[in-house]
Amino acid sequence: MSFTIKSEEQLTKNINQINIEHQNKFIDKSKIFEIYKSNINSKKDINLIETKINNHPQIKDAQVYIQHNGDIDINLKERIPLVRVFDKNSSYYLDTDCKPMQLSPQYTTSNLIVNGDIVFFNENEICNLYLEIKSNSFLESLVSQIYLQKQNIILITRFKDLEINIGNLDYLDVKLDNLLAFYEKIIKFKGWNYYTYVNLKYHDQIICTKK
Repeated sequence: MSFTIKSEEQLTKNINQINIEHQNKFIDKSKIFEIYKSNINSKKDINLIETKINNHPQIKDAQVYIQHNGDIDINLKERIPLVRVFDKNSSYYLDTDCKPMQLSPQYTTSNLIVNGDIVFFNENEICNLYLEIKSNSFLESLVSQIYLQKQNIILITRFKDLEINIGNLDYLDVKLDNLLAFYEKIIKFKGWNYYTYVNLKYHDQIICTKK
């Protein structure tokens, strides 16, 4: 709920508190205070202040309240990045709502990198692929980058010379299950350094290239 400030006296009141939920260091309280001060002197509408803060690219939601004594409380939710996308000459995050999120000049997070032919995939497909990988702790620790091609999705691993091709997104859960089974039955005994390339493009077989 928001209220309109009616008097100049109220306009001079202080911000009582700024609460930031899920703080990722993309924005700090001084920036919010700056937005507040730059608008409060010319506009007497708390709704406008709330809108200005919500327009910040790293903020998911902002609510501005005025207390009975005129002091201001501001509650914020920061956007949370899932992956960092490199698309030709641009770079951005996809957040937990699978929406593009502008990079922050103030702070950079360490997220899984997605690059390649981004144009052939929509945001939901990229997020769902990432979430499938993240849902398994082994896969999450194995994959450091996703390289997208029109018909081939390459999982770049943390092992220097090993790449995993999962083809397109069809049968994704089956392909990832096959990768886990491959690890349990073979890699545990031979080690990842035995192979340079694992092809899971066809959901009913695994093709490997030895070093």
